[in-house]
Amino acid sequence: MDRPNVRELECFVAVAGELNFSRAARLLNMSQPPLTRQIQALEEKLAVRLFERSTRAVSLTPAGTLYLEDARNILTRLDGATEAARRAGVGERSRLRLAFIGALLDEGLVRLLQVFRESHPDCQIHLTDLSAAAQLDALKAGQVDGAFIGAPPQGLTRDIASVIWKREPLLIALPDRHPLATSRSLSFSMLKPESWVMISREAAPAFRQQFDELCAGADFQARVVQESDRVAAVLTMVAAGQGISLLPEAVSRLVREGVAFRPVKGVRPVLEHTFVYRGSKADPMIADFVKLLGAKP
Repeated sequence: MDRPNVRELECFVAVAGELNFSRAARLLNMSQPPLTRQIQALEEKLAVRLFERSTRAVSLTPAGTLYLEDARNILTRLDGATEAARRAGVGERSRLRLAFIGALLDEGLVRLLQVFRESHPDCQIHLTDLSAAAQLDALKAGQVDGAFIGAPPQGLTRDIASVIWKREPLLIALPDRHPLATSRSLSFSMLKPESWVMISREAAPAFRQQFDELCAGADFQARVVQESDRVAAVLTMVAAGQGISLLPEAVSRLVREGVAFRPVKGVRPVLEHTFVYRGSKADPMIADFVKLLGAKP
């Protein structure tokens, strides 16, 4: 098989990112004709057109759009492998691949990783920001060793173990000019008429199940008008007045204007932060990491 080479992939990703051959050439510190030849060679190897070109515009074909994600992943993994080899050369002999939800990264998790690094100086830690659903897929595929997925998932297979390492209050997020923002706390029964914007069910199925149960406990089904896989997008929707949301307390530190956070009255809901890992094939590094999680208060 006549495989694409790394330079061809780099050229493709640059052009796809800029959608302009001249700007992509400057980004790669090369002239435009060699860049064009690299793209042509890649298309010949793949036997498919990656770009639609005209005198005025460049756009990705459907095949190009699909190939872009894989090309970026290949380059990222290659860079990661290179860095891993360099670290191994200076004494870091093992590696722990962990996934997490970027929006839920807080001082507690950062400190936990620091403590592990201090006690295991020969172990590399590779971190990847993924949604809860994508983390489980990566764990099952053997692409990560452990994952911080947030709400405890249902239906885990026997070879995947889990531990709850932290509990965090869930808060109601609403536009700061919303009439209910004047309240010190809010009950779910007060929120029946509201429109909701939420993390998508595909990205966080266990959390959405928890949300459904909280609404059912107040005898209503939430009217979810918009969803996103990303917490930052949900916060933007709330600030824009498109609805209210339910989010972990840590998220309140991500935004300072436009969104008000209020606790839930009565029995206050919490998000149980879960760490999942391949229990049947756990190596000493993941076992030590799980012990550290269990030592958390």
